[in-house]
Amino acid sequence: MHLLNSKEILEQTGISRATLNNYIGWGIVPKPEVLPPEPQDGGAPRLGYFPAEVVTRIADIQRLKKEGWSMPKIAEHFGARPTASALADDDSAAAGFAAAGSESDPGAPSQASIASMPAPPAALPSIAAGTPGRDRIPVLTDVAVLVAGLQHSTAIWTELPPAEYFELINHVWSAVDPIFRRHSGSHGKHPADGMVGYFFPVPAGSYLWNALLAAHEIRDAMRTVSKNWQLRKGWATELYMNIGIDEGQEWLGTFRSSSNVQFAAFAETINQAAQISDFSRFGAVWATKNLVGKLSLEERRRLRYGVRRQNDDGHHVFVPSIFSDLDPLSPKQAAGAVKPTGPPLLPITEIVEIPADKGR
Repeated sequence: MHLLNSKEILEQTGISRATLNNYIGWGIVPKPEVLPPEPQDGGAPRLGYFPAEVVTRIADIQRLKKEGWSMPKIAEHFGARPTASALADDDSAAAGFAAAGSESDPGAPSQASIASMPAPPAALPSIAAGTPGRDRIPVLTDVAVLVAGLQHSTAIWTELPPAEYFELINHVWSAVDPIFRRHSGSHGKHPADGMVGYFFPVPAGSYLWNALLAAHEIRDAMRTVSKNWQLRKGWATELYMNIGIDEGQEWLGTFRSSSNVQFAAFAETINQAAQISDFSRFGAVWATKNLVGKLSLEERRRLRYGVRRQNDDGHHVFVPSIFSDLDPLSPKQAAGAVKPTGPPLLPITEIVEIPADKGR
């Protein structure tokens, strides 16, 4: 049987490693068989290998998503049984998450991932409170979701010894986690080498503005992380966290195991933020039109955002204060950009600058 390693799968399908992990979690792509690498695969100690038919399966999944199918419906179509086992692991920053509602659970959302966080947001005391041993009541809350994914993570994993790779990921987390906290955000899990931040309404200030400020600071913090690792390794590799931000309303509730309580949200919002993050390149921050539209007039005036358009001479010109759908943007991105697989009619814009002297 012909096998392809994970890097080859990503190259042939154009999806990100986070998306691949998500499909595996849904059960619609088989788990890889971990084997020693072939000579042509470089110095990675072990790689995950998939049947070559997985490329066709991913193409089918992408086609169904473009036709508007929900993930639970796709999983049912392929006879898959998604699992929520990833939610039980609180300790791994790189752990994935993926779960779905089923026919036996008619109250579950029609299209959702279950996004988890190790602690309840302080902004929602109603769910944080409760008697030990009793379930907390779910709440419907506004939320802004920031997803940041490490660019070229597969290539970086191939280049670095395992210990250094995980040290790098921990270095990124150490730089980013205080930023989330400083702007009243709660961090959570994201597949592979990414992270997700949740920003809930707060008594003072704007949770949407907090998410944008955090994204701006993450971009700056990654420049320092990248420079430190360039000096350490003597390489020219630039490290980028590609950021997507969306807003919406999500149900926040709890899952209980014998050892802990997991706070989780059925999150269509995180799906869209993750798709925008997959689309982003070179540390750019992209946000949805919905999020920008809900900012106050003063906040929008302080924000520099827009889209780069290609003119008749083939040059890209930045056009301020406009939006574009994902699909029309994708051919105009830099070489190596992933063709987006997100839903149609998802207008987004690049957040270029937030004046530092007017931050909150």
